[in-house]
Amino acid sequence: MDVNVHPAKLEVRFRDRFGLEAAVEAAVHQALGELVSAAPVGRVPLPWQHAAVAAPARVPLDAPPGDLFQHHADAPPPAAGAEQAAAPPFRIVAQVHATYILVEAPEGLLIVDQHSAHERVLYERTMRVLRAGGAGAQTLLFPLTIEFSARELDALEAQRELLERLGYEFAPFGGRTVAVHAVPAPHQRFDAARCLREVVADLAGNRFGALANRMERFAATFSCRAAIKAGHALTREEMAELVARLMETELPAHDVHGRPTIVQLPLAELERRFGRR
Repeated sequence: MDVNVHPAKLEVRFRDRFGLEAAVEAAVHQALGELVSAAPVGRVPLPWQHAAVAAPARVPLDAPPGDLFQHHADAPPPAAGAEQAAAPPFRIVAQVHATYILVEAPEGLLIVDQHSAHERVLYERTMRVLRAGGAGAQTLLFPLTIEFSARELDALEAQRELLERLGYEFAPFGGRTVAVHAVPAPHQRFDAARCLREVVADLAGNRFGALANRMERFAATFSCRAAIKAGHALTREEMAELVARLMETELPAHDVHGRPTIVQLPLAELERRFGRR
């Protein structure tokens, strides 16, 4: 460290600036993870984690990514007496304003933001895919043609490796247009063209620039754009599967922006408001 770079000692210069940044970032991630934050590393046990969710249909949690919102009518039936022996502590009550999922829990009522919840699920899945070296892609019979600005084309090329690991395959198509020959399929409602446009625009504008790790920044951008949006009506089976998958994540309480995915209304608070205690 050089403390003589500024006459008034208002600045210092580090020999290994990037190593220091990485160490500080890791320390902040660890501290925030212990506070049940949106940090993408670490695990904090929560009272509702890894619990079953009651739903009209049984949806296997180990289904491939493309089956996130599929109804598995051919799923094997539970063993005799299994449901009675392990009654799910959660029950999907309703969807409110096509944005929030109401879940009855033993300790009260959980209100789940469907976009934030899906964003967290997709973020952790995307990080696993990128670290594993890639995932399968859906080859298109007719390529998509998408036009980008010059700045966006630079971002597209800079992130080509990660985009290809995720499942996108594209090539120049003349001018500022690219032809997309294959796309990822993270869920049944995924709009591959819209997502790619928005992801590239975000990357060109350095959204999520606070994340120093390039892979984390890319995964956060993709999961935000690929997640289902507020205002999308979901079936009870879809709501049940989304909540179940959220409970299986490393950090279910927050999305990649740091916003809460779950608001808990304790039963004691409900009883107090209705004058029962």
